[in-house]
Amino acid sequence: MMRHLVLFAAVTVLGVASPAHAQRLSPMKAGKFGQICTSPKGAAICDAYITGMADAGALAKLNARSEGDSSAVAGFCIPDGETGAAMRGHVVSWLKAHRDVLDQPVGKSVFAALHDSYSCPAGGTK
Repeated sequence: MMRHLVLFAAVTVLGVASPAHAQRLSPMKAGKFGQICTSPKGAAICDAYITGMADAGALAKLNARSEGDSSAVAGFCIPDGETGAAMRGHVVSWLKAHRDVLDQPVGKSVFAALHDSYSCPAGGTK
């Protein structure tokens, strides 16, 4: 029993003492992204980024569930038939309504916009 307690304490101390691993975030700011999304020439790029974010959110949930986390929830639930243009409209509207985030990383802001625009039913699933 004592051996288990010592092992648990060592793992706990090592876990706390270890530095957190940083995750790469795009250096682009949400304000610049909003400018791109409202430009006719930027619509396709904007749609591709938002669609990629939507795919990543859906795949993160699927991955967590396949790894055994049956309680994994999605950050947002976008209907299957939703177009890139429709998602872009939601994101642009959200950015206009949340000017305080325009200097934050684009990924953080787009995730928040999708989360607020496409809430999931109870339980976090489609």
